[in-house]
Amino acid sequence: MTTVNDYAKDKGSKIEIKSAMNEDVKVDFLAFITNFTDSFTSQWSTENVYGRQDPIGTFQSTTRSISVSFDIVAFSRQDGKDNMKKVNTLTNILYPSYKSIPGQTSSNALALSKAPFVKIKFANLIQEEGDFLLGWISSFSANPVIDMGMFTEGDKLFPKVYNAS
Repeated sequence: MTTVNDYAKDKGSKIEIKSAMNEDVKVDFLAFITNFTDSFTSQWSTENVYGRQDPIGTFQSTTRSISVSFDIVAFSRQDGKDNMKKVNTLTNILYPSYKSIPGQTSSNALALSKAPFVKIKFANLIQEEGDFLLGWISSFSANPVIDMGMFTEGDKLFPKVYNAS
């Protein structure tokens, strides 16, 4: 029986995301892309000076923002269970790492130790020189497509399709 991961391995069309804090924590999704935007924005500081029609521009920075939407499809109940686990893993990657503050006795006294940076790769569209692109995810949503149905196991439900962005 062919699974989603077997298909992705054959076709090489996976969105791969791993935690930059712990590269052992990673997920991949078969890339049923529904929307893709890769935007670059340059920021300039301008100053109007006396006797000159146009302002003088001073370059500040260029930022890149990638927006991708895709469907996460399950071909079997096991795929549905795996996809739910992957979505949960990805949501966990979005949280920072904390550590205890030396000398504090309260379990609530924690300090942010690592930001939730990620490494992401998708074919030749999201990459840096053939390797993973380092960045962060500012927003993530994975919504079950109720109309497509669910796989069931006892009282547990596993969506056949998620819309993710």
